[in-house]
Amino acid sequence: MSDFSRTSLLASVLGGGATAWAVLKGLGSHMGERWLARYKSELDKEFEKYRDALEQKRKRIEAELGQRAYVGKAQFDSEFAAIKDIFAALGKLRLSFNGLRPFVDWIPPDEERRLQLVSQRLSHFRPLLDTFVTTVESAYPFVPENIYEQLEICMKMGIIEMKHIEDAGAKALSPHGYSDGLKQHEKFTGAYFAAAKLVRQRLKQLSDI
Repeated sequence: MSDFSRTSLLASVLGGGATAWAVLKGLGSHMGERWLARYKSELDKEFEKYRDALEQKRKRIEAELGQRAYVGKAQFDSEFAAIKDIFAALGKLRLSFNGLRPFVDWIPPDEERRLQLVSQRLSHFRPLLDTFVTTVESAYPFVPENIYEQLEICMKMGIIEMKHIEDAGAKALSPHGYSDGLKQHEKFTGAYFAAAKLVRQRLKQLSDI
């Protein structure tokens, strides 16, 4: 074979290989772009699903928080109104309780005037006690149990003190009578301040919800 023929054949082979490589490279690039496009499309779909799921979850959480806030506010308003009415009645009762058998007192010398004084004090105390008991019992569903327990002590001590004075009559203002009254007074006062402390804690707890 002549040099010309060898050269032509080599050029033909090399030329064909270069063309094939160019074709393969072009096909590879085209297929790669199609694969990337398909992959990107699938990623976009997955991302869209994920975003929709997050959006639904966000709306659900907002709805739950909104409902919780509404319930919390309603509960706060109900308890606050009930406790406000109760302590308005309890405050007046406490002042009257302090005046039944006060630590510093003027006692009439004769029994009849002592009976009149006892009657006057009970007349002032009795309707306030009735109002307090009615207010507490009517608001019972809106009062936490631990607060109600202290209010119940105040009610019981008020009733006991009133009955003891009624039974003792003029002797309610004797040294023995004052010693007896001190027992009820201390329990009443202790329960009053305990209830007030629990109320402050409860209102703070509700306001933080």
